[in-house]
Amino acid sequence: MSKAKPAPAAKKTTPPAAPSLARKDGIRETVESVVIAFVLAFLFRTFEAEAFVIPTGSMAPTLLGANKDVFCRECGIEYTVGASDEQDENWLQAVAAIKAELKKPGLSDDKRRKLQNDLESKDVITCICPNCRFTLNVDPKSADGAKYPTYKGDRILVAKFPYQFSDPKRWDIAVFKYPETANQNYIKRVVGLPNETIVIHRGDIFTQENDGSVAIQHKPPEKVLAMRQVVYNNDHQSPFQQKVGWPARWQPLGDTNTWQADDDGRAFTADVPKGSEQWLAYHHTPPTSLDWSMIEQGQPLTEQQLNGIRPQLIGDFYAYDVGKMRSSPPRNESQGIHWVGDLVVECELQIDKPEGQIVLRLVEGGRYFDCTIDPATGAATLSISGLESFRPTAQTPIVGAGTYRVAFANFDNQLYLWVDRSTFDRGAMEFDAPTAYGDLGNHVPTVEDLAAARIGASGTQLRVNHLQVFRDVYYIAIEPRGAMSDYMLGQEGGLSGDANDVQVAAFLSDPRQWTAFNHLHQRQPLVLGPDQFLTLGDNSPQSKDSRLWTGIDEDKNPEYYVKRDLLTGKALFVYWPHSWDKIIGTNIPFPFFPNFAQMRLVR
Repeated sequence: MSKAKPAPAAKKTTPPAAPSLARKDGIRETVESVVIAFVLAFLFRTFEAEAFVIPTGSMAPTLLGANKDVFCRECGIEYTVGASDEQDENWLQAVAAIKAELKKPGLSDDKRRKLQNDLESKDVITCICPNCRFTLNVDPKSADGAKYPTYKGDRILVAKFPYQFSDPKRWDIAVFKYPETANQNYIKRVVGLPNETIVIHRGDIFTQENDGSVAIQHKPPEKVLAMRQVVYNNDHQSPFQQKVGWPARWQPLGDTNTWQADDDGRAFTADVPKGSEQWLAYHHTPPTSLDWSMIEQGQPLTEQQLNGIRPQLIGDFYAYDVGKMRSSPPRNESQGIHWVGDLVVECELQIDKPEGQIVLRLVEGGRYFDCTIDPATGAATLSISGLESFRPTAQTPIVGAGTYRVAFANFDNQLYLWVDRSTFDRGAMEFDAPTAYGDLGNHVPTVEDLAAARIGASGTQLRVNHLQVFRDVYYIAIEPRGAMSDYMLGQEGGLSGDANDVQVAAFLSDPRQWTAFNHLHQRQPLVLGPDQFLTLGDNSPQSKDSRLWTGIDEDKNPEYYVKRDLLTGKALFVYWPHSWDKIIGTNIPFPFFPNFAQMRLVR
């Protein structure tokens, strides 16, 4: 769950004594200043904005609860792992009681050891990299783990003014009073609006129409960028994996191909003749824990071992959630058991010969979703295989030789294109026709989905750098007392929430088992009345949100909604992410040095 709580107030300080001749006027001015400050603070808090602390990770990675900020030892990527249990209020009270018990004289060695073990039971001791899946030691009792302290959650400003005069918009992040205990503040994303009927299915949000049909709800471009979650960043490759010959994630498709790896596989170049279309493709081959045991031996992989490495479908893996506490096993329900077909491919195109065509391709359920760019004119055309009438076009800044940053997304049955900083900051490119499309029936993956992100070239010469693949949030359609899985287990197959990473890899790489996607659980429609809103967390496996609320009286219908009068305000800005203990880039100690890079608008 994500309970937002008010940030602690600043400590009062005592002003220095004024000279005796001016003491009366000084006291009066001080009192007046304090009164005015309190009045202004009260008005600001009541009507405008208030500061809150995010204690849990239900909105991660958009908003962070208590966490460890770590750098992967193998690939060097930075990521966060949740550590909310270490900072839970009830646990902190228990810690105080244990420490008091430890101070008592006459404790036996066994009792002391037990209390010490209890004291350390909530420590997060390992975490898993989302990029290379290496398990990192973050145990605070070890020399390596001590480098990764647990930080408190993001501190955010919440504007009260917007919801006093208008309703929240879909995809807003709102703070509200938890319906079951109105003295607790929660923070979630609004996905359902008054008088709507909401259906959660296949990871997406739908509204049900009067005739019983459903309409998928599209995210605005800025929400797509804010909510996307990393699948793989090609700039951060594991030297250990390269040493033993682990297959590269990005590879040329086909035997005759001019794509060549450069910069140790971090970049690719191609000089493709006219009349030929050649492809570079992403293959999702993250090592399992057993694979890493083999990799760490440092011996080159045998042919038999290489043949056993099979590409997988992209799943809803949450690195934030798979931290292992000392007292418990890893949270396997976050290992990525659900297939996510909504993806983003992002890269830098360095065009040397502005001729021919460059194609960004995403694959979902065997369908090709293409963005074809003509570098001579800057024209971009969207297309979908099997849908000949779909041809939106746009004029882009990609004209002539040069370097361009691009991102192409297929989210919620809509295509988006960003080019260079102007559109990344202000919204996606505008096309001459709608870029949303209807239900194509592509709900079951095919072998084509094992190369779900691709870059094609024809009659041009270019270099591709900084390749990244992202995925959408997958909302699990869980019932209040159901398993954390969309799979209808039994004869239909699929995975349960306790599947480990080896089982997940075997399932997602075996097309024979994919008939399970025909039998995904669909939650009963959630009907909203006037002044009722549905809210969900971005971190779906670890969010106590509207899907799980049962109401105070279990004999009554569950109150899975937030009433209008429980809304507090709209999350605006992360004004204080966790601080640093030294000046960034140096070893100069500086307690509470501001973390400027993570100060951001809340999207």
